[in-house]
Amino acid sequence: MRMLTAGLAVALFSVVLPAGASGAQIITWHTDSRFVDPAKAESGYNHPGTPPRPNALRVNVYLPDGYDADSARGYPLLFLLHGVGDAYDSWALPGQGEIMELARGFGGIIVMPEADRGYYTNWWNGGRRGDPAWERYHLDELIPLVEDRFPIRPGRRWHAIYGFSMGAMGAMFYASQRPGYFGAAGASQGTLSLQRPEFQNEPAFRAFIEQDPEAIFGDPRAQEFYWAGHNPTKLVANLTHTRLYVAVGDGIPAEDENPGPGQLAEVEVRLQSEDFVAAARRARIPVTYRPQRGTHDWPSRRRHLAYAIREWGLFDPVAESPGSWRYKTVAQVGRMWGFGFRFDDPPEQVNTLSRDANRLRGQGSGRVEIRTPAGCKIVATLPFERPLSRRCLAEASRRPVCKGRRATLVGTSGSDRLRGTSRKDVVAGLGGRDRIAGFGGKDLLCGGRRKDTLKGGVGKDFLGGGRGADRLIGGGGNDKCVGGNDVDIARKCEIERSL
Repeated sequence: MRMLTAGLAVALFSVVLPAGASGAQIITWHTDSRFVDPAKAESGYNHPGTPPRPNALRVNVYLPDGYDADSARGYPLLFLLHGVGDAYDSWALPGQGEIMELARGFGGIIVMPEADRGYYTNWWNGGRRGDPAWERYHLDELIPLVEDRFPIRPGRRWHAIYGFSMGAMGAMFYASQRPGYFGAAGASQGTLSLQRPEFQNEPAFRAFIEQDPEAIFGDPRAQEFYWAGHNPTKLVANLTHTRLYVAVGDGIPAEDENPGPGQLAEVEVRLQSEDFVAAARRARIPVTYRPQRGTHDWPSRRRHLAYAIREWGLFDPVAESPGSWRYKTVAQVGRMWGFGFRFDDPPEQVNTLSRDANRLRGQGSGRVEIRTPAGCKIVATLPFERPLSRRCLAEASRRPVCKGRRATLVGTSGSDRLRGTSRKDVVAGLGGRDRIAGFGGKDLLCGGRRKDTLKGGVGKDFLGGGRGADRLIGGGGNDKCVGGNDVDIARKCEIERSL
């Protein structure tokens, strides 16, 4: 089937794998993308005794025991990223990740996407910054798709990301680029300091990932900014409000490991992990660091992940909306703490955007358009400093409640057209005379001040009038309409309260 997600058509084919003893299960998607050609996405190595797999953008999704697609509370979410030479299913395979066993009793949803050997990066490719663009696929397409298909618990506390090796770099990098979404990030034996000379050495890099490093990050000197803009150690300030976990071995085989090439690789990532941890501590950012015996092999990977899931606490409390933050990026478009941004041109240096209470600042170069969480529009040329008005700050800090749930899409003080993008949206007007529509069914729609028009989507929506004179129109049937304080008009609804 095909479904529209955030303006993108995505093809999904679900394959249910056998459930484990706990009743949990894994489903597999085949996705499409505007940013990564599925025909060019290799799914790691071919497993012994199995036929070659056609290229595709597959995603494994772990659903916990007792999974309820209609859960009102929602489920915690863990993005679990693979390393070089592995694939979307490596974390699930017996003898490798064994996630069904490691996650026994885990009450959240785990998303394990394909990343080929792409280093979770929009490839430099001579300045094209794409083909493939893995960041855009995972952050701008896959996350909204997951939010659309599953009842994910809102709040950054309930969203974690974790990876091994290349995936560890991806986890810390993605957490740095979406700090308002991910509250915790974990790195096992990761390439967290990309600009170490031995790592940038071309023969070593080619041998390690079997790719051209300049195709991914550009020339280490001419495109130093692009390397730095993907280097977790250089971006650590973005993670000030994020819980961090780093685990790594020392290259000496543990009791359940054998000598091999994983020893040398682990020595290298040990140095990179220490660079990252030192940078975090210099910035006074707390990090749980667990150096121990072990090599770059599956037994160590499983131990590190098991500790993160069972003991460290992937979903411990974190700050949801800090009033001060710094955000470094080389992306042309992105999101930071609910603020969306778009530069007119791809940045040619690492730009820094920051908030300090009611001041918004930018350092670097280029013209940028920024949208606050409340919809205020700011257009500026870096460097700049702008005040954030009381209205923008007040609306950004208090999202309206619609039938007991915080709104996921909020209007501005003016007259807006608001339309849900997925199933179970919570859409709320603010200023009055808004046109508010559901999309995928089971949406909560609430009017603002007066004279709003609310229209249901597929069905089973809740439509609540605001302060009066609203028009409430049901969609696909079985909708509930509740009037506001004045003369509302309702049709095609089951009237839950007299209007």
